[in-house]
Amino acid sequence: MFAPVAVMSPAAAAQTSTVLVGGGIPGTAVVSNSFSPRTIEVAVGDTVQWQFQQPWILHTVTFVGSEKAPELLVPEGDKLYFNPQVFFPAGDKTYDGTGYRNSGAPPEAEKLTSKFSYSLTFTKAGTYEYVCMVHPGMTGTVMVKDKATGSPASRLAQGRREMAAILKAGQAAFAKWKPERKGNEVILAMVGDPKEGWSNFRYSSQPLVIKRGTTVTWAQRDPFELHTITFTAGAKVPDFVVVEAQKQGPPKLLLNPKAGTPSQTKTYDGMGWVNSGILFPPGAPGNPPSNFSLTFTKAGRYEYFCIIHAPWGMKGTVVVQ
Repeated sequence: MFAPVAVMSPAAAAQTSTVLVGGGIPGTAVVSNSFSPRTIEVAVGDTVQWQFQQPWILHTVTFVGSEKAPELLVPEGDKLYFNPQVFFPAGDKTYDGTGYRNSGAPPEAEKLTSKFSYSLTFTKAGTYEYVCMVHPGMTGTVMVKDKATGSPASRLAQGRREMAAILKAGQAAFAKWKPERKGNEVILAMVGDPKEGWSNFRYSSQPLVIKRGTTVTWAQRDPFELHTITFTAGAKVPDFVVVEAQKQGPPKLLLNPKAGTPSQTKTYDGMGWVNSGILFPPGAPGNPPSNFSLTFTKAGRYEYFCIIHAPWGMKGTVVVQ
């Protein structure tokens, strides 16, 4: 008689699960500023792949660990540059909860037609939070366990459900969105919802019709985004980022001074360049401007743009009677 032999089950094979990053409805009037699913559970040794979703893919996947998060912008003389620690990849392809890991932002995101993704393999159990460095409040969590529940297919299905719910909520809010009228002033609010995870990339659902002498105030109330109010009088909308090639290393990314510099004029008659400069969410550090007002003095139809998001169709029209 042979003694019974214990048969050991092989360790579960490592798996790759997907998180959806960003996305939006056709035309990009409403976008997701969220990771879907926001929380994902995987096993030690598993890989998470973040798939950046068209049409809105300008995000990063960034694990800071115990380190201090880098600044989005860094000064150099009288210029501001986008921090290469934010906009270019950093760190290796594994993560144990320590060190800085960053996907970088998709190159030329407004023109990118191919898929962009970023992957990390998790080597230690723990709960790890990560962020988008471009959009404050856009956060996600990876829960790494010795044995995880669910499957890559179920996690992807959950992500798709979450993204659909985000965009549905944003579209419902967009359908109800109207200008606020107070006497001879009209307020156009730029909105987003950090809890539901969406932002609105339009100034109004229809051209704004006003009487001559009306003051329009654009109010930045989206906690995720930066915007500009820019009237070009028919000229081309300037690039928000100016790429400066270097002999060695990655290019430098200059914040176009023309985009960031506000005009001093308070009235508009359809002539010349008028720009708000960058409008920040209320309560941003340093108390930068979040509103911009302009009084219209001449009848006409005037188009304006957000320099930052013009490639994604963010523009508006004021009709002055």
